[in-house]
Amino acid sequence: MAEPGRTEKATPKRRQQARDEGSVPRSADFDAALLLWGNLFLFIGLGGATVAALGQEMAHFLNLARPGALAEARQGHVLLEIMRILAKTLGPFLATNLLIAVLGGFLQRGFSPNMKPLTPKFDRLNPAQGFKKLFSSRSAVELLKSLLKLLLLVFVAWRTVAPHIPGLLQTSNMGLPQAMSLLEGTLFVLYRNMLIAMFLLAVADFMYQRHSFEESIKMTKQEVKDEAKDADGNPEIKRQQRGLMMTAARRRMLASVPKATVVITNPTHVAIALQYDENSAAPICLAKGLDHLALKIREKAKESGVTILERPELARALYRQVEVGQPIPGELYHAVAQVIAFVYRLKGAA
Repeated sequence: MAEPGRTEKATPKRRQQARDEGSVPRSADFDAALLLWGNLFLFIGLGGATVAALGQEMAHFLNLARPGALAEARQGHVLLEIMRILAKTLGPFLATNLLIAVLGGFLQRGFSPNMKPLTPKFDRLNPAQGFKKLFSSRSAVELLKSLLKLLLLVFVAWRTVAPHIPGLLQTSNMGLPQAMSLLEGTLFVLYRNMLIAMFLLAVADFMYQRHSFEESIKMTKQEVKDEAKDADGNPEIKRQQRGLMMTAARRRMLASVPKATVVITNPTHVAIALQYDENSAAPICLAKGLDHLALKIREKAKESGVTILERPELARALYRQVEVGQPIPGELYHAVAQVIAFVYRLKGAA
């Protein structure tokens, strides 16, 4: 269950952190049911061939049991024969069970190779922590679940076997083939019903584990806010970064003022530095500013010998409509052209 105050769903970052720590929803009942179902189909497919192979090998070893045969065979050869038989008969079952176990983990957790859960944690050796977990509410829930599962499986087994008990008690009066057939049919029905019950338990347990996992990784509202703040960056640091960027931009802008053709002012509150040459389609705004920055632009223009003209309305219009590094808009072409022509006449007269 979620701790008091943890009411918010886990964010993707919190989920990934839990996955990195090895905390993922996993149902042991699901793994067990998958293994049992896989072995059922495996036995149906390979059971006949496996029994036949075991019969042949049994005949071979019975032949070795005749007087003097075992003495003639070397002990190492007999050991190799036993290992070969085990590999031949049990190998497919072991390999398939390994694949099923890997598949079960993949279906529940997805592909997430992670070595962190294998890192030794010495706090797990603390007896106090062990007793705390032993008597925790989660342990009580797991114990109750185990008891309920056991009772359900016993109930299913009894309801399956009970109708067949009278027939099984009469097997002593039957022929061997008939008795074996009855026993085989009963065992198959019992195994099938137990598998169905375990599958239903696995589905229920998997849903419970997912719900328990979702509750365990819930976050408080403050944790969600802190994570969002970390993702967006510290506001104070971002303000400092913006300040540094603006300072650098102003320096670059002021450094470009000496290249201007003219500086148009308000006269004191606004300053716009424009550059025009014959290769340009329209004049370019090199710098613009208000108040203190406008004063810096005028001072830089005076130091560099750039013409400064007072055109209040044009200066305000340029400040509103044009950005640094961009050409002036078409509706201001005529007014700016008159200014630049005037500057050229002044330079020509000089």
